[in-house]
Amino acid sequence: MPKTSSSCDLLVVGGGIAGCFLSALLGSQREILVVDTEEKKENLARRIKVSGNGRCNFFIADLLADAFSEFPLSKLDRFFHTNNENAAKETLSILEGRFGIASFREGKLFYPFFNRSECVWKPIWDAFCESSAAFLSGEVVRIDRTNRICHVHSKDGEREIHYRDIVLASGGISYDRNPEQASFLNSLGIPYFPFSPSLCPVRVKERIPPYLVGNRLRGRISLLADRKEIHAEEGEILFKDDGLSGIAVFNLSLFVNECLRRNRDAFLSFRIDYSSHDGFDGQSCSLAAFPHFLSRYLEERALSPFEPLSFSFSALYPFRYSQVSYGGLLPESFRNDFALRKDNSFHAIGEALDINLPCGGYNIGFALTSAYILSKALRR
Repeated sequence: MPKTSSSCDLLVVGGGIAGCFLSALLGSQREILVVDTEEKKENLARRIKVSGNGRCNFFIADLLADAFSEFPLSKLDRFFHTNNENAAKETLSILEGRFGIASFREGKLFYPFFNRSECVWKPIWDAFCESSAAFLSGEVVRIDRTNRICHVHSKDGEREIHYRDIVLASGGISYDRNPEQASFLNSLGIPYFPFSPSLCPVRVKERIPPYLVGNRLRGRISLLADRKEIHAEEGEILFKDDGLSGIAVFNLSLFVNECLRRNRDAFLSFRIDYSSHDGFDGQSCSLAAFPHFLSRYLEERALSPFEPLSFSFSALYPFRYSQVSYGGLLPESFRNDFALRKDNSFHAIGEALDINLPCGGYNIGFALTSAYILSKALRR
Protein backbone atom coordinates (compact mmCIF):
# COMPACT_ATOMS: atom_id res chain seq x y z
CA MET A 1 0.00 0.00 0.00
CA PRO A 2 1.19 3.57 -0.65
CA LYS A 3 2.59 5.81 2.07
CA THR A 4 0.75 9.10 2.48
CA SER A 5 1.64 12.27 4.34
CA SER A 6 -0.58 14.82 6.06
CA SER A 7 -0.34 17.44 8.78
CA CYS A 8 -2.35 18.73 11.72
CA ASP A 9 -2.09 21.33 14.44
CA LEU A 10 -2.76 19.03 17.40
CA LEU A 11 -2.47 15.24 17.22
CA VAL A 12 -4.20 13.27 19.98
CA VAL A 13 -3.05 9.65 20.22
CA GLY A 14 -5.89 7.75 21.86
CA GLY A 15 -9.64 8.27 21.77
CA GLY A 16 -10.45 7.17 25.28
CA ILE A 17 -12.11 9.30 27.93
CA ALA A 18 -9.04 11.56 28.32
CA GLY A 19 -8.52 12.11 24.58
CA CYS A 20 -12.20 12.71 23.83
CA PHE A 21 -12.69 15.04 26.81
CA LEU A 22 -9.59 17.04 25.85
CA SER A 23 -10.84 17.41 22.27
CA ALA A 24 -14.31 18.39 23.48
CA LEU A 25 -12.86 21.03 25.81
CA LEU A 26 -10.72 22.59 23.08
CA GLY A 27 -13.60 22.61 20.61
CA SER A 28 -12.66 24.61 17.50
CA GLN A 29 -9.75 26.39 19.17
CA ARG A 30 -7.27 23.91 17.69
CA GLU A 31 -7.20 21.81 14.53
CA ILE A 32 -7.31 18.35 16.08
CA LEU A 33 -6.76 14.87 14.70
CA VAL A 34 -7.53 11.91 16.97
CA VAL A 35 -5.84 8.59 16.14
CA ASP A 36 -7.21 5.44 17.73
CA THR A 37 -7.25 1.72 16.98
CA GLU A 38 -11.06 1.66 17.06
CA GLU A 39 -12.48 1.19 13.57
CA LYS A 40 -15.54 3.37 14.12
CA LYS A 41 -15.72 6.85 15.59
CA GLU A 42 -18.80 5.95 17.63
CA ASN A 43 -16.74 3.39 19.56
CA LEU A 44 -14.37 5.99 21.00
CA ALA A 45 -14.32 6.17 24.81
CA ARG A 46 -16.58 3.09 24.85
CA ARG A 47 -14.82 1.59 27.87
CA ILE A 48 -16.48 4.19 30.05
CA LYS A 49 -19.76 2.42 29.26
CA VAL A 50 -18.67 -0.68 31.20
CA SER A 51 -17.02 1.16 34.11
CA GLY A 52 -18.53 0.64 37.52
CA ASN A 53 -20.51 -2.33 36.19
CA GLY A 54 -22.35 0.05 33.89
CA ARG A 55 -22.94 2.71 36.54
CA CYS A 56 -19.68 4.66 36.06
CA ASN A 57 -18.45 6.11 39.34
CA PHE A 58 -16.60 8.83 37.45
CA PHE A 59 -15.19 10.85 40.37
CA ILE A 60 -14.37 10.49 44.06
CA ALA A 61 -14.41 13.10 46.78
CA ASP A 62 -10.78 12.36 47.73
CA LEU A 63 -9.65 14.05 44.49
CA LEU A 64 -11.29 17.30 45.62
CA ALA A 65 -8.98 17.75 48.63
CA ASP A 66 -6.83 20.89 48.76
CA ALA A 67 -3.63 18.84 49.08
CA PHE A 68 -2.47 15.23 48.81
CA SER A 69 0.20 13.79 51.06
CA GLU A 70 -0.34 10.03 51.22
CA PHE A 71 0.60 7.54 48.51
CA PRO A 72 -0.66 7.04 45.84
CA LEU A 73 -2.50 10.39 45.58
CA SER A 74 0.70 12.21 46.51
CA LYS A 75 1.85 11.73 42.90
CA LEU A 76 -1.04 13.94 41.77
CA ASP A 77 -0.38 16.85 44.11
CA ARG A 78 1.80 19.03 41.90
CA PHE A 79 -0.44 18.48 38.87
CA PHE A 80 -3.73 19.12 40.66
CA HIS A 81 -2.71 21.98 42.93
CA THR A 82 0.55 23.67 41.87
CA ASN A 83 -0.44 26.64 39.67
CA ASN A 84 -3.80 24.98 39.12
CA GLU A 85 -5.52 25.95 42.39
CA ASN A 86 -7.90 22.99 42.69
CA ALA A 87 -8.11 21.51 39.21
CA ALA A 88 -10.31 18.58 40.27
CA LYS A 89 -13.01 20.92 41.62
CA GLU A 90 -12.86 22.94 38.40
CA THR A 91 -13.16 19.77 36.32
CA LEU A 92 -16.19 18.55 38.24
CA SER A 93 -17.79 21.97 37.90
CA ILE A 94 -17.31 21.89 34.11
CA LEU A 95 -18.73 18.36 33.86
CA GLU A 96 -21.83 19.48 35.75
CA GLY A 97 -22.17 22.93 34.14
CA ARG A 98 -20.90 22.95 30.56
CA PHE A 99 -21.58 19.24 29.89
CA GLY A 100 -24.74 18.94 31.99
CA ILE A 101 -23.68 15.71 33.72
CA ALA A 102 -25.86 15.74 36.84
CA SER A 103 -24.54 13.48 39.58
CA PHE A 104 -25.29 12.14 43.03
CA ARG A 105 -23.00 10.78 45.73
CA GLU A 106 -22.84 7.43 47.45
CA GLY A 107 -20.35 8.02 50.23
CA LYS A 108 -17.30 9.43 48.43
CA LEU A 109 -18.30 8.23 44.97
CA PHE A 110 -19.91 10.37 42.26
CA TYR A 111 -22.39 8.63 39.93
CA PRO A 112 -24.45 10.05 37.04
CA PHE A 113 -27.95 11.02 38.17
CA PHE A 114 -29.64 8.17 36.28
CA ASN A 115 -27.06 5.66 37.53
CA ARG A 116 -26.02 4.69 33.99
CA SER A 117 -22.57 5.10 32.45
CA GLU A 118 -24.05 6.24 29.10
CA CYS A 119 -25.12 9.42 30.90
CA VAL A 120 -21.43 10.32 31.30
CA TRP A 121 -20.32 9.07 27.89
CA LYS A 122 -23.05 10.70 25.78
CA PRO A 123 -22.55 14.38 26.78
CA ILE A 124 -18.77 14.08 26.29
CA TRP A 125 -19.26 12.21 23.03
CA ASP A 126 -21.71 14.83 21.73
CA ALA A 127 -19.30 17.65 22.58
CA PHE A 128 -16.47 15.74 20.92
CA CYS A 129 -18.52 15.37 17.72
CA GLU A 130 -19.37 19.08 17.78
CA SER A 131 -15.69 20.00 18.01
CA SER A 132 -13.48 20.36 14.96
CA ALA A 133 -11.68 17.09 15.74
CA ALA A 134 -11.11 14.67 12.87
CA PHE A 135 -10.73 10.93 13.43
CA LEU A 136 -8.29 8.43 11.92
CA SER A 137 -8.56 4.71 12.60
CA GLY A 138 -5.07 3.28 12.86
CA GLU A 139 -2.26 2.05 15.06
CA VAL A 140 0.66 4.27 16.00
CA VAL A 141 3.90 2.40 15.30
CA ARG A 142 6.49 5.13 15.91
CA ILE A 143 6.71 8.76 16.99
CA ASP A 144 9.65 10.83 15.75
CA ARG A 145 9.76 13.69 18.26
CA THR A 146 12.78 15.32 16.60
CA ASN A 147 10.95 15.91 13.33
CA ARG A 148 7.45 15.91 14.88
CA ILE A 149 6.19 13.03 12.76
CA CYS A 150 3.83 10.26 13.91
CA HIS A 151 3.93 7.06 11.86
CA VAL A 152 0.55 5.31 11.72
CA HIS A 153 -0.49 2.00 10.21
CA SER A 154 -4.06 2.20 8.91
CA LYS A 155 -6.18 -0.02 6.69
CA ASP A 156 -5.43 2.37 3.82
CA GLY A 157 -1.67 2.05 4.25
CA GLU A 158 1.13 3.76 6.11
CA ARG A 159 0.58 7.38 7.15
CA GLU A 160 3.07 10.05 8.16
CA ILE A 161 1.34 12.72 10.22
CA HIS A 162 3.26 15.95 10.79
CA TYR A 163 2.10 17.73 13.92
CA ARG A 164 2.68 20.96 15.82
CA ASP A 165 1.72 19.49 19.20
CA ILE A 166 1.05 15.91 20.20
CA VAL A 167 -0.84 14.48 23.18
CA LEU A 168 -0.37 10.89 24.29
CA ALA A 169 -3.74 9.84 25.69
CA SER A 170 -3.39 6.20 24.69
CA GLY A 171 -3.89 4.74 28.16
CA GLY A 172 -2.46 1.35 29.07
CA ILE A 173 -3.04 -2.16 27.75
CA SER A 174 -5.62 -3.55 30.15
CA TYR A 175 -8.96 -5.21 29.41
CA ASP A 176 -9.31 -5.56 25.62
CA ARG A 177 -6.12 -3.84 24.46
CA ASN A 178 -3.34 -5.59 22.53
CA PRO A 179 0.00 -5.28 24.43
CA GLU A 180 1.75 -4.68 21.10
CA GLN A 181 -0.17 -1.41 20.75
CA ALA A 182 2.17 0.12 23.34
CA SER A 183 5.37 -0.86 21.52
CA PHE A 184 5.72 2.64 20.05
CA LEU A 185 6.70 3.87 23.53
CA ASN A 186 10.18 2.53 22.79
CA SER A 187 10.56 5.14 20.05
CA LEU A 188 9.88 8.12 22.30
CA GLY A 189 13.18 8.31 24.15
CA ILE A 190 11.25 9.08 27.35
CA PRO A 191 11.73 7.00 30.56
CA TYR A 192 8.80 4.71 31.26
CA PHE A 193 8.02 1.75 33.49
CA PRO A 194 6.76 -1.34 31.59
CA PHE A 195 3.04 -2.01 31.88
CA SER A 196 1.72 -4.79 34.07
CA PRO A 197 -1.86 -5.73 35.11
CA SER A 198 -3.40 -3.80 37.99
CA LEU A 199 -6.75 -3.65 39.78
CA CYS A 200 -7.20 -7.32 39.02
CA PRO A 201 -7.55 -10.71 40.75
CA VAL A 202 -4.44 -12.45 42.08
CA ARG A 203 -3.36 -16.06 41.83
CA VAL A 204 -2.11 -17.86 44.93
CA LYS A 205 0.16 -20.87 45.39
CA GLU A 206 -2.23 -22.77 47.63
CA ARG A 207 -4.91 -25.02 46.21
CA ILE A 208 -8.39 -23.49 46.56
CA PRO A 209 -10.82 -26.34 47.36
CA PRO A 210 -13.89 -26.54 45.09
CA TYR A 211 -16.32 -25.90 47.95
CA LEU A 212 -14.61 -22.54 48.60
CA VAL A 213 -14.74 -21.36 44.97
CA GLY A 214 -17.41 -18.73 44.30
CA ASN A 215 -17.96 -17.94 47.98
CA ARG A 216 -17.34 -14.54 49.55
CA LEU A 217 -15.93 -13.54 52.91
CA ARG A 218 -15.99 -10.02 54.31
CA GLY A 219 -13.13 -8.75 56.41
CA ARG A 220 -9.72 -7.11 56.36
CA ILE A 221 -7.21 -8.42 53.81
CA SER A 222 -3.55 -7.48 54.21
CA LEU A 223 -0.61 -7.67 51.84
CA LEU A 224 2.64 -8.77 53.46
CA ALA A 225 6.11 -8.53 51.95
CA ASP A 226 8.56 -10.88 53.67
CA ARG A 227 6.00 -11.12 56.51
CA LYS A 228 5.80 -7.32 57.01
CA GLU A 229 2.40 -5.72 56.42
CA ILE A 230 2.54 -3.29 53.50
CA HIS A 231 -1.10 -2.32 53.08
CA ALA A 232 -4.56 -3.52 54.09
CA GLU A 233 -8.07 -3.10 52.69
CA GLU A 234 -11.45 -3.89 54.17
CA GLY A 235 -14.09 -5.38 51.94
CA GLU A 236 -15.45 -8.55 50.39
CA ILE A 237 -13.06 -11.23 49.17
CA LEU A 238 -14.18 -13.63 46.46
CA PHE A 239 -12.53 -17.05 46.25
CA LYS A 240 -11.69 -18.22 42.73
CA ASP A 241 -10.42 -21.62 41.66
CA ASP A 242 -6.85 -20.32 41.53
CA GLY A 243 -6.85 -17.20 43.67
CA LEU A 244 -8.63 -14.22 45.17
CA SER A 245 -10.78 -11.43 43.75
CA GLY A 246 -12.97 -8.52 44.83
CA ILE A 247 -12.45 -4.74 45.08
CA ALA A 248 -10.26 -5.07 48.19
CA VAL A 249 -8.01 -7.52 46.32
CA PHE A 250 -7.98 -5.26 43.24
CA ASN A 251 -6.68 -2.38 45.34
CA LEU A 252 -4.03 -4.59 46.92
CA SER A 253 -2.82 -5.55 43.43
CA LEU A 254 -1.59 -1.96 43.06
CA PHE A 255 0.65 -2.47 46.10
CA VAL A 256 1.71 -5.89 44.80
CA ASN A 257 3.05 -4.07 41.75
CA GLU A 258 4.82 -1.55 43.96
CA CYS A 259 6.51 -4.34 45.94
CA LEU A 260 7.57 -6.21 42.81
CA ARG A 261 8.91 -2.97 41.37
CA ARG A 262 11.28 -2.65 44.32
CA ASN A 263 12.13 -6.33 44.65
CA ARG A 264 11.05 -8.98 42.14
CA ASP A 265 12.12 -11.71 44.58
CA ALA A 266 10.11 -10.52 47.57
CA PHE A 267 7.91 -13.13 49.22
CA LEU A 268 4.38 -11.75 49.09
CA SER A 269 1.41 -13.16 50.94
CA PHE A 270 -2.15 -12.26 51.94
CA ARG A 271 -3.79 -12.49 55.35
CA ILE A 272 -7.58 -12.42 55.65
CA ASP A 273 -8.91 -11.39 59.06
CA TYR A 274 -12.69 -11.91 59.12
CA SER A 275 -13.14 -11.43 62.89
CA SER A 276 -14.68 -7.99 62.39
CA HIS A 277 -15.94 -5.72 59.63
CA ASP A 278 -17.77 -2.42 59.27
CA GLY A 279 -16.97 -1.64 62.90
CA PHE A 280 -18.65 -4.77 64.28
CA ASP A 281 -16.80 -7.45 66.24
CA GLY A 282 -17.92 -10.99 65.39
CA GLN A 283 -15.99 -12.82 68.11
CA SER A 284 -19.23 -13.73 69.89
CA CYS A 285 -20.38 -15.65 66.82
CA SER A 286 -20.46 -19.41 67.47
CA LEU A 287 -18.85 -21.89 65.10
CA ALA A 288 -22.33 -23.31 64.40
CA ALA A 289 -23.26 -19.93 62.91
CA PHE A 290 -20.27 -19.95 60.53
CA PRO A 291 -21.02 -20.56 56.83
CA HIS A 292 -20.42 -24.19 55.94
CA PHE A 293 -17.62 -23.46 53.43
CA LEU A 294 -15.66 -21.57 56.10
CA SER A 295 -16.12 -24.05 58.94
CA ARG A 296 -15.10 -26.88 56.61
CA TYR A 297 -12.00 -25.00 55.47
CA LEU A 298 -10.99 -24.26 59.08
CA GLU A 299 -11.44 -27.90 60.02
CA GLU A 300 -9.39 -29.19 57.08
CA ARG A 301 -6.59 -26.70 57.79
CA ALA A 302 -6.70 -27.26 61.56
CA LEU A 303 -7.37 -23.56 62.13
CA SER A 304 -9.17 -22.09 65.13
CA PRO A 305 -12.34 -20.02 64.66
CA PHE A 306 -11.46 -16.46 63.59
CA GLU A 307 -7.84 -17.40 63.01
CA PRO A 308 -6.75 -15.41 59.91
CA LEU A 309 -6.52 -17.23 56.59
CA SER A 310 -3.19 -17.02 54.78
CA PHE A 311 -2.34 -17.35 51.08
CA SER A 312 0.94 -16.96 49.21
CA PHE A 313 1.03 -14.72 46.15
CA SER A 314 1.79 -16.45 42.86
CA ALA A 315 0.93 -14.03 40.04
CA LEU A 316 -1.37 -11.25 38.88
CA TYR A 317 -4.17 -12.15 36.49
CA PRO A 318 -3.46 -11.29 32.81
CA PHE A 319 -4.13 -7.86 31.29
CA ARG A 320 -7.54 -8.84 29.95
CA TYR A 321 -8.78 -9.24 33.54
CA SER A 322 -7.31 -5.94 34.79
CA GLN A 323 -9.22 -2.69 35.03
CA VAL A 324 -6.11 -0.55 34.42
CA SER A 325 -2.44 -0.98 33.64
CA TYR A 326 0.30 -0.32 36.15
CA GLY A 327 3.27 1.63 34.74
CA GLY A 328 3.66 4.20 31.97
CA LEU A 329 5.74 7.30 31.25
CA LEU A 330 7.46 8.57 34.39
CA PRO A 331 5.58 11.67 35.64
CA GLU A 332 8.78 13.39 36.80
CA SER A 333 9.64 13.86 33.12
CA PHE A 334 6.65 16.22 32.76
CA ARG A 335 5.83 19.73 33.91
CA ASN A 336 2.77 20.60 35.98
CA ASP A 337 0.77 21.20 32.78
CA PHE A 338 1.62 17.69 31.43
CA ALA A 339 4.12 18.98 28.84
CA LEU A 340 7.40 17.09 28.55
CA ARG A 341 10.14 19.10 30.28
CA LYS A 342 12.54 18.77 27.34
CA ASP A 343 9.97 18.98 24.53
CA ASN A 344 7.14 21.54 24.76
CA SER A 345 5.37 19.93 21.80
CA PHE A 346 4.88 16.57 23.57
CA HIS A 347 2.24 15.98 26.28
CA ALA A 348 0.85 12.94 28.11
CA ILE A 349 -2.32 12.57 30.19
CA GLY A 350 -4.36 9.87 31.91
CA GLU A 351 -3.22 6.29 32.15
CA ALA A 352 -0.34 6.85 29.71
CA LEU A 353 1.52 8.19 32.76
CA ASP A 354 2.98 6.08 35.55
CA ILE A 355 0.38 7.27 38.05
CA ASN A 356 -1.38 4.25 39.50
CA LEU A 357 -4.56 4.70 41.49
CA PRO A 358 -7.06 2.41 43.27
CA CYS A 359 -10.66 1.55 42.38
CA GLY A 360 -13.46 3.99 42.97
CA GLY A 361 -13.42 6.81 40.42
CA TYR A 362 -9.78 7.77 40.91
CA ASN A 363 -8.56 6.73 37.47
CA ILE A 364 -11.43 8.26 35.49
CA GLY A 365 -11.25 11.36 37.68
CA PHE A 366 -7.52 11.66 36.94
CA ALA A 367 -8.07 11.16 33.20
CA LEU A 368 -10.70 13.91 33.13
CA THR A 369 -8.76 16.32 35.34
CA SER A 370 -5.47 15.86 33.50
CA ALA A 371 -7.30 16.55 30.21
CA TYR A 372 -8.80 19.72 31.70
CA ILE A 373 -5.41 20.99 32.96
CA LEU A 374 -3.80 20.34 29.58
CA SER A 375 -6.70 21.98 27.69
CA LYS A 376 -5.93 25.25 29.46
CA ALA A 377 -2.29 25.07 28.39
CA LEU A 378 -3.14 24.22 24.76
CA ARG A 379 -5.55 27.10 24.17
CA ARG A 380 -3.62 29.42 21.87
